Amino acid sequence: MLNHVSRCIGLILLTVSMACHQQWREDSERNHEILKISRSIMGAREYNTIYQQVSDSLNTWCSAKLPGYRSIWSFDYRLDSVLCFNSQKDRMVTTILVRCHRYECETDDVHCFYGAKIKGKWYFFQGGGTMVVIREHYQKDVHTPVSFEKLHELAMNNMLRGYVKRNKDGEWEVNYAFFTAHFEDSGWGNFEKQKPRDTLPNGKHFTDKKAYFESLYLRAAGASPLQNDKNKTLLKSK
Repeated sequence: MLNHVSRCIGLILLTVSMACHQQWREDSERNHEILKISRSIMGAREYNTIYQQVSDSLNTWCSAKLPGYRSIWSFDYRLDSVLCFNSQKDRMVTTILVRCHRYECETDDVHCFYGAKIKGKWYFFQGGGTMVVIREHYQKDVHTPVSFEKLHELAMNNMLRGYVKRNKDGEWEVNYAFFTAHFEDSGWGNFEKQKPRDTLPNGKHFTDKKAYFESLYLRAAGASPLQNDKNKTLLKSK
């Protein structure tokens, strides 16, 4: 009886081990394709140029201690190394990795961060929410921040994994639903439920869906005429 139980336990452990290894291989392949596909869409030079623009913008806002970025500049942060671009080259999704060095902290964060190219210019802004990383799930010492490497891995496996999907031939390709979810979900607004005409409280009534959402991105980026110029991000793409 004991031998039978031992064999059953051994088979269960072997099955679990094989499943974990298969998942690791799938994650590794997908993450490799995410960067490969995104860089191929933009080209290495433009990809690197925009990455530097995003990094410079983020650092400028954090140095200025803009209130909207307090949850980032109050802690140790780093822009993720991966930018996900759509095929039209006018939308971008990435993450900001944030580590808390305060002794009382027992969690770290990964923030979504967006980019939209509007009339030839890139605007960058927050959106999409935050993933809270509970340290005890990944390490014994809950008072030591999770490494940037681990935060990057979690971002790739959870927040950016939807960027690519397999097509009917089993090949990796851009998942357009990923950008629809990030840039047109109900959190931004509802194009179909606008007021029927322009009003002072609600602003302009849009008849074009793309223009409607882009007006919201500009507002989020601080580029609205009603916003202070110090919050404005207006960078030309080269």
